[in-house]
Amino acid sequence: MVLVAVFASKRAWAGRSIFFAYIVWSLLSDIVFLYLDATNRNVTLTPYIVELAIDSALQFCVIAEIAWSTIKPLRNSLPKGLVFFLPLLLLAIAALCWPFATLVVPTHLRAHGYASLVLNQTVAILRIAFFLLLASFSQFFSIGWRDREMQIASGLGFYAAISLVVAIIHSHGMVGPQYHWLDLVTSFGYLGTLAYWVVCFAQKEPEARKISPQMVRFLVSIGGTVQAERLALETAVKKKPGNHNHF
Repeated sequence: MVLVAVFASKRAWAGRSIFFAYIVWSLLSDIVFLYLDATNRNVTLTPYIVELAIDSALQFCVIAEIAWSTIKPLRNSLPKGLVFFLPLLLLAIAALCWPFATLVVPTHLRAHGYASLVLNQTVAILRIAFFLLLASFSQFFSIGWRDREMQIASGLGFYAAISLVVAIIHSHGMVGPQYHWLDLVTSFGYLGTLAYWVVCFAQKEPEARKISPQMVRFLVSIGGTVQAERLALETAVKKKPGNHNHF
């Protein structure tokens, strides 16, 4: 709820509408399931499975949104159909992650429950892989830890790593109090991620990114020197005092 309030006060949803929708969805679903647990209602697994499916789909869309925002300086130089290619690329990577996700999900579940959990763990692996890729190519895209894209991706990757480790330990048949202690670790990881985002989004967003030399060379290789110089000039204009446009 605090994160939603920070988003609203800072108007941080600009360019991050899917991420904002994901945060709101997470808040509402948490409230609903806390109410169901507190009232001891006999609820079937269906609502949990539906929630997992929607949550996984939203996480996938958030990753696509971050990727699209990251390559914004390159958009004028890239093919027009990239907006459709990018989600397909992420789906292909997710398909590669799917077999690994099956290793951390109990096989005794019913088909729809098993598929939902595998989907959730697949997206978790995708989040970790995306963060590692973004961090690896941070110099190329001229992004650092103060940039919103990196902050969102690092939060997603951190919580995904915790939940994935807990899922792997659970898959080895752990029972007793230790099982619930691990769930507490996941909960603290979730709260820690939200607190991290609150701190990040409460701070002023950095100015527009400069084009890195690596990106300039890439633009020259695919679009010519004139196009690279024009894009560099546009970035310089956006960084002038009084201009608050951000990438």
